[in-house]
Amino acid sequence: MTDARATALEDLRTTLTGTLVLPGEPAYDAARSPWNLSVEQWPAAVATPADVADVQAILAAAAAAGLGVTTQPNGHGATDSLEGVILIRPSAFDEISVDVEGRTLRVGAGVNWGAALQALDGTGLIGLAGSNPEVNVVGLALNGGHSLFSRRHGLTARSISAVELVDAGRHARRVSDADDPDLIWALRGGGGGFGVVTAIELELFPGEALFGGGLVFPSESAVAVISAAFALARDVPELGLDIGMMQFPDLDVMPPHLRGRVVASIGLVHVGDEATGRGYAERLLAVAEPIANSLTTFTIGQLAALIAEPTDPMPTADFGASIGSDDDAFASEFVEAFLAGAAHGLTRAGLRAMGGATADELGANLSAVGAIEAPLLLNAGVLLMSPDVDPGAALQPLLDLAARHESFGGVPSMLGAGALSLAYPPAVLERLAAVKQRVDPAGLIRGNRAILG
Repeated sequence: MTDARATALEDLRTTLTGTLVLPGEPAYDAARSPWNLSVEQWPAAVATPADVADVQAILAAAAAAGLGVTTQPNGHGATDSLEGVILIRPSAFDEISVDVEGRTLRVGAGVNWGAALQALDGTGLIGLAGSNPEVNVVGLALNGGHSLFSRRHGLTARSISAVELVDAGRHARRVSDADDPDLIWALRGGGGGFGVVTAIELELFPGEALFGGGLVFPSESAVAVISAAFALARDVPELGLDIGMMQFPDLDVMPPHLRGRVVASIGLVHVGDEATGRGYAERLLAVAEPIANSLTTFTIGQLAALIAEPTDPMPTADFGASIGSDDDAFASEFVEAFLAGAAHGLTRAGLRAMGGATADELGANLSAVGAIEAPLLLNAGVLLMSPDVDPGAALQPLLDLAARHESFGGVPSMLGAGALSLAYPPAVLERLAAVKQRVDPAGLIRGNRAILG
């Protein structure tokens, strides 16, 4: 780091109400660490602003020092080294409020879905939440966002009603369809490169009665069960379904019935009465006997515990793709590909059922993320806990599978690393680039994904 930059950052530290951590300081390694521990980030500084004035000061200092600025609430979506960038952690922006009558959720940029869901408990309303409680509300929404409620109500980005941010000119702004339709269009799925977001408002939906949970089946039943889940998804377009395979490690901490096993898993979320939900589940239970069954009625505050995804940071190699097939033949190929990858350390592979409201063109012109044509979105990961694991060999069978059943487009938050060109057509990318050029011509604010490239 040059002396001029070091001086600018030291001066910034004296002006902040919040904190600034620099390379070489004891807190730096913990502050820079992303959720995916296999990604190394080396930002010029890590800032935790206390308020909007701090954000404005950070942007001013970065512009003067020739640095960029990016925001990572929890480190999800980290993709590069962040050299020459000030990394903002917005944890102090922790407000949560629910307008039950107006059916709106307002949260600060530091709020995770776990806390937001707890705030919704008892309101009879649901938000288009991620399935992991440690996923940030703003981060998920800006990057498209797929929820197990999305087949009923659409992608999370489309539920954004307003965004409060500090733009590259250090102006604090409230952005909605009424005052800047192009910018709110870009924020609905275009990522975090258009401003430093401090708060967001999302539309809520009725959801007094909820039923769902997970079913786990032995690998011998995987093809039949996954085929049945595909058929259920086609027949019930509003039903949330997460269909996948998992390989559990042979460790003492694992439950005995899962330790060292490869299994098929079906996550199911139904908005409505228990009897109807159990009727849907029976179509899967009629195919094979599960080795675990957590189906139950639940409240929105219990969603994350019901889905029970891992929440601790870990080193992984991920891959995502849009899939154009959902027939019995594809079910067989998917299981075969997973088993081939599992022999090299593949940990999980999930298929989110799309269709329903995710394929609805209505309102697509209001958001960068449009209607998704693909019936499935694939997301897979390899846990890199051992140097003996070869992530390339583990993921290759799924890469080959995706190439055979390729479908363009998707949701950035589900497609792993890479530019937005993996998800959006040229016309959308060109419009995103035009908005970026208008609001941040110098490229001061960086998103996790490049618009082009």
